[in-house]
Amino acid sequence: MIALILRFLAAALVYLIIALLLGIAQIFNFSFFTPAHVHLAFVGFICSVIIATMYQQVPTLTGAELYSRRAAMTSFWLFNAGMVIFAVSYPKFQLLASLGALLLLAAFYLFTYNVIATISNRKGESYVFKFYAASSIFLSIASTLGFLFTVKPSLMGYRPAHVHLALVGGVALIIAGAMSWMLPMVVVKEIYSKRWLNYVFYVTVVASFGLAFGLVLSKTLALLSGMALLAAVLLFIYDMIKSYTAPTKAPFRGTPVEARFFLAALAYLALTLLLGLALVLLPLSRGVVIAHAHIAALGFVVQTVIGGLYHVIPTLAWTRLIAREKERAPASFKELFSAERSRWVFTAFNIGTLLLASGFAFAIKGVTLLGALFVALACVAFSAEMLGVIRRAGAI
Repeated sequence: MIALILRFLAAALVYLIIALLLGIAQIFNFSFFTPAHVHLAFVGFICSVIIATMYQQVPTLTGAELYSRRAAMTSFWLFNAGMVIFAVSYPKFQLLASLGALLLLAAFYLFTYNVIATISNRKGESYVFKFYAASSIFLSIASTLGFLFTVKPSLMGYRPAHVHLALVGGVALIIAGAMSWMLPMVVVKEIYSKRWLNYVFYVTVVASFGLAFGLVLSKTLALLSGMALLAAVLLFIYDMIKSYTAPTKAPFRGTPVEARFFLAALAYLALTLLLGLALVLLPLSRGVVIAHAHIAALGFVVQTVIGGLYHVIPTLAWTRLIAREKERAPASFKELFSAERSRWVFTAFNIGTLLLASGFAFAIKGVTLLGALFVALACVAFSAEMLGVIRRAGAI
């Protein structure tokens, strides 16, 4: 099962690199790459990582075996076949794009079924389970809407609902759930308040639906949902900061790689929500809208994912190497990657994200391009190192 998870993550890293190259091409007015860029980045990269990490974390946290390994394997092939077909065909070749979307939809349904069935067989209780289950359901709902768009383009007016159900309900929920146990874990501390996280969960679920359909049907509903979501986000950020600054259970030196990315992502999350509310209230330029999208996607989502993968990929590879190499295996998973390079990746990524967002917001093409190059260099360096770790483990 570890090999399958690592292959999912390897495919995700390849999608990330391709998405970045297509994103740079758009700066030079190759706008026909936009659909492929967006879907490879969000579906190919982010959703691949979500599926892979849930396949690893849900059994670990529940103490139960993954409900169906066959369904997991099938979802891998359906997902990647659907992703490639959809990326190369949408929107020019509608029939082929519909086939790709259908394969992706089947993959998401299998994934959701597998996650919920595994959680149902759990041997204990945890506040995290509802985050994971709800996230998988939101992703399946969003993918259903996406498929319907390909067979009935007249429904495209509901695209804001599709995007926000996926990003807020699908991605933000899983990030909140995963970060709430991973951040305290890497700094050897306890979560500050599980009760607050329960509030965050329920408000986010309700606000996700309200925001998604409010953007289509009612500005007032969108504004109220956005304000509720902002309150949930601020409570989550406060809980994470209190967890990080709490007295430690054991001494540790400096800030771990994962925590560095997580903390920066939390700052971008707050900025994303503030900009989102401003966009609902004020007639801001299209450049600000694009900046808002990239702060959310890069600053919050991708940065959180990179931080998590600095832990997940080396840990899984190390576990596999211990079984394969025994005495020759590294003494720790941290020996599989360079801490110094991770600091460079962190710095370059954040400089690039801020430059990119500023360039879009103020319509300065040179700044946008410079930011895109910084982000691309950071992500390529990260992806190359992680693919090397996966290859060493013999998964690809």
